Amino acid sequence: MVSINAKELHHNTGKALDRLENGETILITRNGRVIGKAQPSVAPRTPGWKEIMSEVWKAGKNIPTSRRSANPVLEERARRR
Repeated sequence: MVSINAKELHHNTGKALDRLENGETILITRNGRVIGKAQPSVAPRTPGWKEIMSEVWKAGKNIPTSRRSANPVLEERARRR
């Protein structure tokens, strides 16, 4: 659960809504005291392809070129052409 003050909420509404969409609950404060709570109304959204693959791509960049192997799917596709 994250806490955000009213001024931040006003200036960064889009970011707060993104957090809600991702399943986070937000406590809204004014003058240091909690005045409300925003909860997601639906389950968190399913991550997109780029989000799913980002860790794989990041890990692949850490493998030295000499130790990389060709993608068998791409090799088969090239062979069939």
